[in-house]
Amino acid sequence: MARFLQTRDVRPLLAEYFLDDFTTLHQQDFYEKVAPELYARLSKNERVRLFVAQENLGYLITLDVMTQPATAGLPFERLLPAAIARKLNRERLVEGRAKFTKRSELLQELSRLEQTLLEARPFVKRKNLEQSPAFLKKFSTFERDAHLGYRVRGSLIDDDLRRESGFARFATGQKVFSVNTPILIELIVVKDGGRLRILTVVPADGE
Repeated sequence: MARFLQTRDVRPLLAEYFLDDFTTLHQQDFYEKVAPELYARLSKNERVRLFVAQENLGYLITLDVMTQPATAGLPFERLLPAAIARKLNRERLVEGRAKFTKRSELLQELSRLEQTLLEARPFVKRKNLEQSPAFLKKFSTFERDAHLGYRVRGSLIDDDLRRESGFARFATGQKVFSVNTPILIELIVVKDGGRLRILTVVPADGE
């Protein structure tokens, strides 16, 4: 988390903490905004761009939820200037019912989101809302909650999972860990090459 707060960007973390080919393990983006047929045709770089943009936007959504009072107005208006907040509210790669089936349309939307996130980052870093009383109070509440605090659960890779794209490299019976955090983010982690690596990052289900 400390490394992420230096940049407010997931990309610099990929080489050190993520499995090197983590985008090949899934047939679709987690938010299901890209049709599987199109996702399969994306290059590794395009899949990584999509993942980074979605996760960076997802973090801003989490930060907004964690710092906004119950009677807050439009999303992101506490975090960002109104013009940037409006742009993020129009983005379709995390929320809404969009389903991208055309490569050109997806890449156009992705480029717009990447540019808006670049515009937003200096304001998010300057406000440093992760240290605000509202964030720390909610974080503390979630941290103590049995369903929302830190939890680690383990499961085993079975033959069915190994038949899925990307998982054949792992042995049957190898453990996969699900790590829930109080900022409503879940890490899916597996041991690879002698160290733990992140397979993906998803919104925690809170169950």
